[in-house]
Amino acid sequence: MVRRNVTVYGLFGLAALLMLCAGGYALNALHTVLVLRYGAVAASLWIAGGLFLASLIALGIAAIVKNRRRPPRPAATAALAAAPLAAKLIGSRLSWRMAAAGGIVVLGAILGRQIVAGGSDDDAEA
Repeated sequence: MVRRNVTVYGLFGLAALLMLCAGGYALNALHTVLVLRYGAVAASLWIAGGLFLASLIALGIAAIVKNRRRPPRPAATAALAAAPLAAKLIGSRLSWRMAAAGGIVVLGAILGRQIVAGGSDDDAEA
């Protein structure tokens, strides 16, 4: 499982590197075309301005995504809902059978809230 994940992320990294190289070659080709049409200084200024504008757009999108409200995490809300029941079971002096039954109830409450919420673990997002 770990080896597969390393392979997948390695291929993603290679793809990102190849995309960066392709972008560099595309910018070089655009610079060459602009040099033939407008001159070397103007071509460099056009490329620099385009990259600056792209960075401003990326910063704006990042700010919008950062300020977006995050969806609730089903595991965390389920744990908070089951916490009072767990505290009662831990605080009272019960036999091991009652403690096991209480643990099953708490686990059922957590899993039930996750199923009803339709959520999955947070690891699946990353």
